[in-house]
Amino acid sequence: MITLGSQGKNTFLEAVNVKSGANVLECYQCGKCVGTCPVSQYMDFPPREIMQMIKLGLKNECYMANSHWFCLTCSACSGRCPREIDIPAVMEAVRHLAIEENYINDSKKVKEIRKFHEIFLAMIKRYGRNYELRMMAEFNIRTRNLFKDMHLAPKALLKGKIPLGVKPLKSAKAIKRMYEVAEKLEKNK
Repeated sequence: MITLGSQGKNTFLEAVNVKSGANVLECYQCGKCVGTCPVSQYMDFPPREIMQMIKLGLKNECYMANSHWFCLTCSACSGRCPREIDIPAVMEAVRHLAIEENYINDSKKVKEIRKFHEIFLAMIKRYGRNYELRMMAEFNIRTRNLFKDMHLAPKALLKGKIPLGVKPLKSAKAIKRMYEVAEKLEKNK
């Protein structure tokens, strides 16, 4: 039988709990998160298995899984969780810890999702919002798929789904300052 904490302090569990604001130990492996998750079949390990890996301190295995990158943070899992665990926050915490510790997954899909994640956050920081046309162009350039989904652009542009011009947000500077303050707080931890 495996008992939690039998090999000393589980610093990975503590780091995930602090970063996510959740208590992973509350998970009792009912599996409702897996049954609800729309992308669990694409994950190396479904959410409940990631939760167990965190409890057991399997940091390397958890970081190398694609699960936290494939998570849509749709909150379907946490909506059904009988323990009311914020599973998307846990997945995001694992994702951010993996980035902070420079873990690199060799999967092409994970690399693309990670690039999308980086571009999206940089876009929000810079403009205060996402600009879809620029986001798509930058993503296609950085993933070396210049013409990927190009056939969708004319129809989306004609329907007004992707604006050509961008309206500057009044709060863009405030959002940028918010990012800077958050980054300083993260560094001071």
